[in-house]
Amino acid sequence: MTVTRDIRTSCSQVWDVVADGWTYSQWVVGNSRMRAVDPNWPEVGSTIRHSIGVWPLVINDETVVEECVPMEKLVLHAKGQLGGARVILRFNEIPNGCRVTMEEYPVSGIGALVPAKLGDLVAWPRNRETLSRLAAIAERVKPTELSD
Repeated sequence: MTVTRDIRTSCSQVWDVVADGWTYSQWVVGNSRMRAVDPNWPEVGSTIRHSIGVWPLVINDETVVEECVPMEKLVLHAKGQLGGARVILRFNEIPNGCRVTMEEYPVSGIGALVPAKLGDLVAWPRNRETLSRLAAIAERVKPTELSD
């Protein structure tokens, strides 16, 4: 399942958001809080630990970087108690900004047992909103850019 969004800022600025593991719960739909971020995030093998759900029904998960080409590609293995998914983010410069493509594939647990078409129906709106939130953060206007 693939979702694409054009973001009206540079790939460098989009990458800066993604490379700050502490922002993960702000733009990834379903994540409610961050618990820890490895200092070398997003290098291969580094991990972020986050939670999903609403208190008191919170499940602790983690995401591990499998591949990283800064400002071009990030491959993540999102691991949870209910299963895991491989998430591939690609960043491509376009004339007015950055095109981000997000692919997600279940690799274990419940998601891997669900027929692909049904899984896509659930994941597509979630991932579309995820890229919308990423765009909102990356495109934000800084106070120094406002005119009086």
